[in-house]
Amino acid sequence: MYYALSLLAGMLISVMVVFNGHLKDMAGTGWSLIIIHVSGILAIGLAMLFRKDRPCPGGHPPWWYTGGLIGILTTLFNLYAFGRISVSAMLALALLGESLASLAADHVGFMGLPRRPMRAEKLLGGLIILAGILIMLTDFAELLAVILSLLAGVSVLWSRLVNARLARSVGIYSTTLINYLAGLLGALLVLVVSGVQPLPALGGPLTNYLGGALGALIVLISNFVVGKIASFYMTLIMFVGQVAASLLLDMMLMDEFPVRIALGGLLVLAGLTLSLLQDRAHARREAAYPDRDAKTTI
Repeated sequence: MYYALSLLAGMLISVMVVFNGHLKDMAGTGWSLIIIHVSGILAIGLAMLFRKDRPCPGGHPPWWYTGGLIGILTTLFNLYAFGRISVSAMLALALLGESLASLAADHVGFMGLPRRPMRAEKLLGGLIILAGILIMLTDFAELLAVILSLLAGVSVLWSRLVNARLARSVGIYSTTLINYLAGLLGALLVLVVSGVQPLPALGGPLTNYLGGALGALIVLISNFVVGKIASFYMTLIMFVGQVAASLLLDMMLMDEFPVRIALGGLLVLAGLTLSLLQDRAHARREAAYPDRDAKTTI
């Protein structure tokens, strides 16, 4: 179930990006960020109202509430890189950054995650995944854009782990609400720093305004799944879902089929499958020899 939810979250990310992109074209970066977060707050607030959830308690360290602010950093990193390097390079670099950070987080048990040390036998699967990522890289035209794309991937994981840490204390719905409230604060700051412009005339289809609601659902799913499976696997499965949905959207909306992205995604999926099969074989060996000093591994 957790793998399926991760796949769904990845697919929803691609749809959300399309919705948010149309909104940004219409309202600009600053106002679109605010509209996205207000939409998310309304969606999660409505869900909490129907569930009769009470507001979350306080008394936690301040950094527990920063998931939404970190998400704003992710957006700003991507906005800088967009147009300076190719979209496929942005996607691949973000995956590389998030994957490396996930491996490190799993290896040390970061933020209370189950510790899953890396094993030498997983090297082949990791190399196949790396090959898939490298195939999707098309250019390194600007070093800062490359670095920020890598950091975008790291910040995605950081935000997810911060939110998951808070969710263990106050629940996934309250955490998602806090994420969007913090993100709205960051969006307002971006709007002020970039110079407040009058809100453009809004229109277009309703889907332009649903990106925030989809984002709230994605955060809910992430908060539920984090800790149930390895962060590394969650990252890769979400990516596979994102690539699959992106290919479908490209064919539907642009009548294109990006072969490089498809091939890279297939290699990532192959490496992921190999790693999962190795994990199952390792678990069977541990079950057959219970006296061994077994460790939870990815």
